[in-house]
Amino acid sequence: MLAAVVCAILCGCHSLRLQQHWLKLVAAPVWHLLGFTRKPPTRQAFANLLARVDPLVLEQAVLEFVEQLVLECPQEGSTKSKSSPVSFPLPEAEVWDGKTLRGTREGDSRAQQILVRMNLALKRVIGSEIIPAETNEAKTAYELVKKLVVKDKLIIADAAYCQREICQEITDQGGEYLVLVKDNQPQLHRDIEQAFVIPRGFSPLPTAQI
Repeated sequence: MLAAVVCAILCGCHSLRLQQHWLKLVAAPVWHLLGFTRKPPTRQAFANLLARVDPLVLEQAVLEFVEQLVLECPQEGSTKSKSSPVSFPLPEAEVWDGKTLRGTREGDSRAQQILVRMNLALKRVIGSEIIPAETNEAKTAYELVKKLVVKDKLIIADAAYCQREICQEITDQGGEYLVLVKDNQPQLHRDIEQAFVIPRGFSPLPTAQI
């Protein structure tokens, strides 16, 4: 049943109703490949199953499966070209982003949110962290940076991560960061804009004196 849900999501069906419709559209041989020996269960049966599954356990199982595929399959472009202009090692890059889990909102409470980490080179998710309801994405990211080893890594994130404590913790551990600066840091935003407006103000390179 979980395999059917995953396949339906990969086909663009992100709700139980659409996933059930997808199962009805595929032929019976596909049902057999998914492990069904008879007609697939009802939508309510899928809902009951998903309500009992621990999302962290499921995520770990999927990550281990993907890791196995990566190890078994040759990586495209793994052979380095002799004519490549890049002659220095690039840091291992991770993209961090907050996501809201669909269908997790109950009453007036906030829908469940997670912080997703994606390895840029592998182009796959390598982990996620639940964002507690009493905090926010930035604070969760800060606590996560303190737990992880980010030495020689590049953390790429949006404006929510443009916080002094997050950036400082990354650099203190020997890592690098690339974050967007928007109105969440108004003074810093203005300073950067002015650096590009004032002539020669943005470039550290010496200029020739005429």
